Amino acid sequence: MMTTSRLLALPLLLCAPLLATAAPAAGLTPEQTFDLYARVLLEDDAGAARTLNDALRPAFDGKDAVTPAHGELAAAMAAPLQSLLAKHAGGARDSAAVPALMAANLRQTRCRATHAQVRDNAYVDDAKIASVSFTCQVTVLDALRPLFSAGLRDDSAENLKRFTDAYLLALRDAPRRELSGRLDLHPAKDNGYWYSGNLDALVSPVVDAVLPFNAWRQDALADAAPKVTGVPACDLLLLQHRQCIANTAPDQLPGVEVMADELKAKAATSTPAAMTQECKALRSMAEAMWDDDCR
Repeated sequence: MMTTSRLLALPLLLCAPLLATAAPAAGLTPEQTFDLYARVLLEDDAGAARTLNDALRPAFDGKDAVTPAHGELAAAMAAPLQSLLAKHAGGARDSAAVPALMAANLRQTRCRATHAQVRDNAYVDDAKIASVSFTCQVTVLDALRPLFSAGLRDDSAENLKRFTDAYLLALRDAPRRELSGRLDLHPAKDNGYWYSGNLDALVSPVVDAVLPFNAWRQDALADAAPKVTGVPACDLLLLQHRQCIANTAPDQLPGVEVMADELKAKAATSTPAAMTQECKALRSMAEAMWDDDCR
């Protein structure tokens, strides 16, 4: 079944021109700046791009600050599903329609700022940070989890088709839920312009909501992992790390056992939420030791 671990890097690449050039001009509030970025990036809104460029042009020697990549985010998000559809008969026809369907779904996310709080930057003298809170409207996909789980257990053409048919229908017609987030904007030079150093805080929550399959897969694997700490994220990490090290560096297995003992001891006195966060941080370090077959 489809996973999205590699796809999550794509929105960052698509954002690169914005990150490299964007500096909202005087007259745009942090909220207005956020809204324009969201409309350009997620909704392919050409009018928002013109508005943003018109506002920024004086700060960029009369040049456009952003160059919209029309449809590229939707195409990147659609690609894994298109590969999945290509595996069953008749899927090619459905596959061709997926980018447009994904783009239509993203246009309805309507990520918008709710308020911004401007505070002093503790690390830069006389500089500010605007913390923009926002909400998005994302498709509710919970009803698809049983179909996805069935596909993990039995990757048959029938299960594959049931899942993809239901997913395409949900992209078009399913109800939406509100997603909340926060994005920091930083001022340029004399605090007259705002820009974002990390639009991933906007893009990733939407991608994760519309393509939740990697998280669902990790949840399913965690449920089946041996219970060492009793915290699914930690138990799955230990299982995967042990299996990987056994194949790639078996002489380091004693270190995995030490790691397991330490996590088990911590879990006895820490909350599940704290342990989950710790094991997420440990995963990034462990994955640096894994080859592609371990991921």
